Amino acid sequence: METNKTKERLSINLDSELKKEVGSLLSDLGLDYTTAITIYFKQIAKKKKIPFELSTTSYYTIDEVAGQDWRNKVAEIKDEWE
Repeated sequence: METNKTKERLSINLDSELKKEVGSLLSDLGLDYTTAITIYFKQIAKKKKIPFELSTTSYYTIDEVAGQDWRNKVAEIKDEWE
């Protein structure tokens, strides 16, 4: 049960399209912005770090590197041991 805690207002600036996109996703999850940001802040406090990896390195999926039909190409390779 939550005790009476002092609350503060947080004002941020962000891209309007990003806000709309995230708002739609949060709505699908049954969350509002305040709840989502509170969850995020609680994870930072609990883990004592940003709750996901931050990196300047670009990571690519196999689909991005080899193309979406890479599975078909692999299936066409003949096994030398057969």
